[in-house]
Amino acid sequence: MKNFFAVCSVWLGLLLLAVLVMPDAPAVAADIPGGALFVAPMLAAGFLNIRGLYSREAIIKYLTGLPLIETVVMDSIFTFRPQHPLALIGADTINSVARAMPLARRGGRSITVPGSSGATGFYEPFPIHPDIFVSGVDLNNLKVIQGNQAGLDAWAQGKTDILRRTVRATTEALCAVSLTGKIQWPVQLEGGGFETYEVDFGAIQTFAPAVKWSDGAAKLKDVFLTLRGMHKKLKEKGYGGRVEFWAGETAYNTLFALAEGFVSTAQLTVAISDAGINIGGYLVKPRDEMYYNPQTKAMVPIVAAKFVKAIALDAGHQMPYCAIDDLDGNLQPMPFFVKPIKSENPSGYQLVAESKPFPIPNVDGICDAQVIA
Repeated sequence: MKNFFAVCSVWLGLLLLAVLVMPDAPAVAADIPGGALFVAPMLAAGFLNIRGLYSREAIIKYLTGLPLIETVVMDSIFTFRPQHPLALIGADTINSVARAMPLARRGGRSITVPGSSGATGFYEPFPIHPDIFVSGVDLNNLKVIQGNQAGLDAWAQGKTDILRRTVRATTEALCAVSLTGKIQWPVQLEGGGFETYEVDFGAIQTFAPAVKWSDGAAKLKDVFLTLRGMHKKLKEKGYGGRVEFWAGETAYNTLFALAEGFVSTAQLTVAISDAGINIGGYLVKPRDEMYYNPQTKAMVPIVAAKFVKAIALDAGHQMPYCAIDDLDGNLQPMPFFVKPIKSENPSGYQLVAESKPFPIPNVDGICDAQVIA
C-alpha cells in the first residue's frame, strides 16, 4: 500500500510540473494558456483572434447595413454581373455574337452561333486584392469596448467599408477602361514597380463628323447629324434599341453653348435639363467623372474631353465575378470577400479582401466620335 501511495505521489508531482511548464510549450500554449487562463479567453474572443468578426454571416450583415455605392459605368452599362464558377473566362464568351440566324430544317443539324468556333482560348482575370493592417496596439485599445458586441461590429463594419470602397473604385475604373475596347491596368509587383495587365477585346466603332462642334460655323443640325450617324453605326451591327450618349467635358460645354443660343423651331427640339441636353430626341449626358490610375497617380476622365461616346445598352455588355483564389473563400466566385490573417512581426492582423471582376464590353455596341478639333 505504501508503494502504491508513493507511485501516486510521483505521478501527481509530474502532473503538477507539467502544468507549470505548459505555458512555455509553444505547441500547447495557444490552446491552454496556463497562468493566463482567465485573461486569454477574453482576448481570444475579441482581440487576438478577430476571425469571429469576419465570418460569412458577419460580412453579409455589415454590407447590408452599409449604403449602396453608386458608380456611373457599372450602374449604367455593366448591370449584368453573373458569378462565374471558374477562374478563367472562355474566349467564346467574348467573341460570340447574338444575331438573327436562319431556321434549320426539322430533323436537320443545328447551326453554329457566330463567334463560337469551338477553339480553346481563355482570358485570365487578375484579382483586386487590398488589405488593411490592424496592429496589436489597435486591438489593445479595443479593450474599452470589450463585451460591447455592437461596438465591435461597428468597428469591423468600418474596416470592411474601406476595403469595399477600394474594390468598388477599382472595379469601376476597369469598367471605364474597357469601354475603349481594351483593358490596360497596372499590376503591382512584389519587389516594387509595375507591369501592365492587358486584354484586347477588339476595336470599337468610330464615326467622323462632317462638321466638328467646335467649328465656328457649326450648328445644332450638325450635332444632330453626328448623333444620328453614331446611332446608325450601332444599328448596322444589330444594336441601338437603347443608347447612352456620353460627352466629355469640352464636348459637353461646347454643346451647351450651341444649345443655349438656339431658337426653337418645329423641325428640331432642343431642351437643356439637369439630366443633359436633348437634341431632337437624343439625350447627351455630361460625363466628366474620373477614375484614379494608381501607377501614374493621375485622375483620368471616363470619356475624353473632346469626344462623345455612344453605348448600346442592348449589346450584351457584362461583368462576371470569377472564382477567387482563396481556400477560405472555397475558391468560389463572389463580388467581395474579406478575411483576417494573423501577423507576427509586427504583431496584429491583416484584413485581406479579394474580388475578381472582369468587365466584358461588346465592342460592336460602342461608338466614339471626336467632335472637338
